[in-house]
Amino acid sequence: MIYPITPPYLFKMHDLSSRLPRGILRIISGRLIRALISLILFQIILFSLIQALPSDIVELRAVVGAHGEGLEEFQMLDSTESAWQQFITWVKGFYQGELGKSTSLGMPVVDILKERLPRTLLLLLPGTVAGFLLGIWLGKRIAWQRRGWLEFVATLGGTAFYTSFPPWLAFVMVNAFGLSLGWFPPEKIIDPMKWFRLDVTLNEVIVKLFLTAGAAGLAYLVINWLTRGQTRLRARLRAVGGVLIIILAVIPWMTSDYGPLAVDILYHLALPLITLTLLSFGETMLVMRATMVEAMEADHVPAARAKGVRDSQVRDRHVARIAILPVLARFVLHLPLVIIGSFILERVFYWDGMGQILIQAAIDNDLPVLIGVLSVVGVGILLAHIIFDLLNLWLDPRQRKVEGAEVVIRGEI
Repeated sequence: MIYPITPPYLFKMHDLSSRLPRGILRIISGRLIRALISLILFQIILFSLIQALPSDIVELRAVVGAHGEGLEEFQMLDSTESAWQQFITWVKGFYQGELGKSTSLGMPVVDILKERLPRTLLLLLPGTVAGFLLGIWLGKRIAWQRRGWLEFVATLGGTAFYTSFPPWLAFVMVNAFGLSLGWFPPEKIIDPMKWFRLDVTLNEVIVKLFLTAGAAGLAYLVINWLTRGQTRLRARLRAVGGVLIIILAVIPWMTSDYGPLAVDILYHLALPLITLTLLSFGETMLVMRATMVEAMEADHVPAARAKGVRDSQVRDRHVARIAILPVLARFVLHLPLVIIGSFILERVFYWDGMGQILIQAAIDNDLPVLIGVLSVVGVGILLAHIIFDLLNLWLDPRQRKVEGAEVVIRGEI
């Protein structure tokens, strides 16, 4: 007899030493081919929107006073060639990194994107990850301990922030914590006086911050992997390892000239980062709560409790792992809205990122910049879908089934 101690999606495969790698590679190849088709469709739609613009847009830019080189670059799209020939030319330029020149700034669009993209990622990535993790953490707990004060406060706050108008919430945060209390800078990405006459660029420090965060995150994952069999000591080892990683990551900054500059960037980042986290965690929390409640009704949950499994392990390993799959799917679908919210916050906080330049390009009718920013956003969302598919393969072994494989539920016989 098989006791369903673990969730039914946790199974093992037999006699797959030669077939499993090929099966996974086939699945990954299918995902990549589908992503490539989606990218081509995205380019077709974007190019069609360009073709739908008024034909006298070049003359319009000439009236408002654009740079001559920028107009020449844009006129390449408005040539007498057929739409198909223009599309082929544009796709070639897209894959070669030639997106034309800005009609308002007179700079290559690629250079503008290289300058602004790290600044946008500095706000978007931590804010999105923090909102997602906070939503998962709260969703698990309010579903497990229902009808308590935490559920009431978290549900009320999450719903209020999720339904808030991003510019309104940003203005409230600026007025409350930036202007009235003075806890954080109300605008800008740096204090210009601290960077005056320094032979260091803003993007150099941002890249170093990303490298430090990536190395620290990788080290933390290694600690989790090394302690995966230590059930009782795992939480303590995680905490101690996390503290040591933070200390080792901070020490090099404290002993270098980049330290004060990094502190200045993070100090200016705090307020928009908190705002983006508040805007994004509510939906994840509510979806996680709903899927947790549904997963708690599965048969393996009372069986695990009867077996003597600790309550926290039942929640995290037997319920949350099932419940998180729909949350991830919802998160990927919700990602474009998070990016739009981040771009709006950049405008409110005068954060010199891609959102700031996108809105300004829309005001100035700077179509090469608009096309370039939208292209980068589309590719980024597509990459997020690919990462989600691969993560889904790792979390849900049912996605890795190979035809003809013997699948059994892991348990005691």
